[in-house]
Amino acid sequence: MENEKTKLRYKRILHTSLIGILVNIGLVIIKSIFGVMAGSIAMLMDALNNLTDVVSSVVTIAGLKLSEKAPDEDHPMGHGRIEYISAVIVAIIIIYAGATAGFESIKKILKPTVTNYSGYSILILLITIFTKYSLGNFVKHRGKENSSPALIASGQDAINDCMISLAVLVSAILSIFAHIQIDAYIGLLIALCIIKAGFELLFDDMNDILGRRADRELADRLKAYISGFEEVLDVHDLVLHNYGPERLIGSVVIDVDSNMTANEIYKISHHIKDDALDAYNIILSAIGICVVNSESNDMRDEIIRRLEHIDGILQVHGVHIDIEEKSIDLDVIVSFDAQYPDAVVDHARMHLTESYPDYTIDIHSDRDM
Repeated sequence: MENEKTKLRYKRILHTSLIGILVNIGLVIIKSIFGVMAGSIAMLMDALNNLTDVVSSVVTIAGLKLSEKAPDEDHPMGHGRIEYISAVIVAIIIIYAGATAGFESIKKILKPTVTNYSGYSILILLITIFTKYSLGNFVKHRGKENSSPALIASGQDAINDCMISLAVLVSAILSIFAHIQIDAYIGLLIALCIIKAGFELLFDDMNDILGRRADRELADRLKAYISGFEEVLDVHDLVLHNYGPERLIGSVVIDVDSNMTANEIYKISHHIKDDALDAYNIILSAIGICVVNSESNDMRDEIIRRLEHIDGILQVHGVHIDIEEKSIDLDVIVSFDAQYPDAVVDHARMHLTESYPDYTIDIHSDRDM
């Protein structure tokens, strides 16, 4: 059953989208009327751009409602990623609208007609610019507050639209006071801006679908919180999977003293899981344990110091030393920038073998998550 926080999020996104729809419908009607009266292709393209915003908001609402579907056997983590798909649909709509606007503008460039802007046209454009900018800031702010990629995208698109309307305003001023006709060229410029914004949104949303890295700030805050437990000696191997905005599931590994009992480890693991869900809305499905023998602390610190000086190694963790069995087991995070990551791990293994010839060395390469 959805918690109150999730329900409130849906309600706010829905409310924001409805406001956007109503404002944009008003702008479409006003700009279309004055665009036809002035014979301005640029103003009509601007109205078309606002119409795509209406469609985008409708798609956002549809995606939001679909994402609310309860988990089922085929989708045990719910349907939150539908919000990302809806954002992609919005991007495609924007690209299509931009391409359509571009073709119409090119036609008018090839067969130019005279525009008849008036003082009322300039006043209307000034009002719409102010309205659109205010709407964009409002929607974008609500999107950030509620972790909605579709709302953030819609808000940024509305802010970008202000520059488009500003270009139309310049065209109107030049037409009235200097008798310079650049309306069709402004229309083409608007079309290119729309297409560019659409592709930027599309690529950004595709990153979420492909599996974008979890927010570093959130991950660092969670690790710092877990490190705050007295029993936890180190935190590493945090992996977070995104199943939609504010729907994260993951796992983490903690280092604990080897003298802790199984019951003590269970208690601290259970406490960490509960706190991660309550404080960060993150489901930690698994907490791995790495035991650290206090008798080998100095050796452990020396191994970490030696390996972290090797180029390409970002971090060394999960160091387990068995003095009786003469074995060293550890993980290293190799930078994505390392041209030959296997060679970096081989270098680390060779270095430890030379330093501890009596020990069996086992090194695992981790990703920089």
